[in-house]
Amino acid sequence: MRIIREQGLLICDHCGSQQDVPATEPIEVLGESRHTCPVCSIPLRQSRLHGHPLLSCTRCGGALIDMNIFTEIIDAVRAHDIGSFRTTLRRRQNPDERTLRCPSCGQPFVSHHYAGGGNVVIDTCSRCLVNWLDQGELRRIALAPDRQR
Repeated sequence: MRIIREQGLLICDHCGSQQDVPATEPIEVLGESRHTCPVCSIPLRQSRLHGHPLLSCTRCGGALIDMNIFTEIIDAVRAHDIGSFRTTLRRRQNPDERTLRCPSCGQPFVSHHYAGGGNVVIDTCSRCLVNWLDQGELRRIALAPDRQR
């Protein structure tokens, strides 16, 4: 694999596949929660990202984010990543390719295309008002090209 830094891509010279350069957000882990990761089935951690609370998985890097602060977290990631690339990559998954369950109520998440930028599929529980994002999806949303810029 080789890195194209200005585009934020890893490219396989053998098969030509592309993926995001792994980026780690400065998630501050505070302690365990009573919820388990919908992907890994390990305990999620109470965490903070740029001062905003969320639950995170230390194994897969996913995050459970309250819908009431979702846009605030996106704005915070965007503000702290000002010099980063802005590109739109192919989606990694399509809705309904997998079924995850909400860690709060146990009901299946609704998997859908995120209506904003980033070209990602997120999982939502409208009953508990939370979104599940896989590793890297929050950053893709925050750094996606925007018509307002």
